Amino acid sequence: MEDKENYLLITRYLSQQTSTEENEQLADWISAAAVNEQLFYEIKNVWLLTKPGVHADSHTALHKLKQKIAQTEEQVIIKPASPARWYAVAASVTGLVILLLHARYNQYQPAQHLILQVTKAGQKKKVRLDDGTIVHLAPQSSLSYPSALDKNMRMVELKGEAYFEVAKSPHRPFVVHTTDMDVEVLGTHFNVRSYKSNPLSTVSLLEGKVKVMLPGDGEKDDYLLKPGQELSYNHHNHRVYQHKFDAEQVTAWMSNKLIFKNDRLADAADKIETVYGIKIVFADQATADIRLYASFENESLINVLETIKAAGNVSYNIAGNKVYLTLHQ
Repeated sequence: MEDKENYLLITRYLSQQTSTEENEQLADWISAAAVNEQLFYEIKNVWLLTKPGVHADSHTALHKLKQKIAQTEEQVIIKPASPARWYAVAASVTGLVILLLHARYNQYQPAQHLILQVTKAGQKKKVRLDDGTIVHLAPQSSLSYPSALDKNMRMVELKGEAYFEVAKSPHRPFVVHTTDMDVEVLGTHFNVRSYKSNPLSTVSLLEGKVKVMLPGDGEKDDYLLKPGQELSYNHHNHRVYQHKFDAEQVTAWMSNKLIFKNDRLADAADKIETVYGIKIVFADQATADIRLYASFENESLINVLETIKAAGNVSYNIAGNKVYLTLHQ
């Protein structure tokens, strides 16, 4: 398991929400290394300290735990600021685990559990949160959120892509946390794309206003977007790009469409792979650089590949879940 999954499993264990199989899994992880055992007891200590009516040293213990997990994940430790800011920066360090502990410490909400929504290749989901927010979850994506959103800061975690229709709630920000960035809004429509396999994470704003928070030196760098603007962050070279975007192209996936307007085949491949659950392998850079201008709606993979073949003088070969593309000279 990844570290974040371990932390979530620990909090579920402390809430008495784990199965026998999960308990055995947690026991194996604890016994695998001394550092795992130490971290488990530190989280348990904070959990016990943050019970209602127990306040002594709980803030100090929580701060130490945040630093400990940040060091374990080899991330930058961010200095605490205002309570609202704390929520946003804590997510970049430890994810929803620390947010749940912090909410417990402040008694903002009763004990609860996380809900996880997951989609497979070619599958989409429409999720309604308890505040009225609608989330359209794209293929091969996951969304995790508390069963009851916090009354001061609404926080969800996204892996993959989703389109958000955030319910307006003055003085109650809504934050989407991804591996690379946090997106904060009050009420708006926007698309977030952040797949682990793609170095680019993108926020595309259709309505309202959003603030995108990216990793920086010490504290996060903030970027404000207006409708029609898109921000992309490359987590490999830490480059930030802000520009206009094609709304039809960005949201096409919601209506089972793929729209490419003079896109490089290498860029188009990322979306094709997500929808069809395949891996595209290019013979060389020349093949990857072919330009594609096409639109697909509920098309089979073969039809998509045949279009690419005709448009770019490319041959394809399918082997299992891999598609090999070669340019004919």
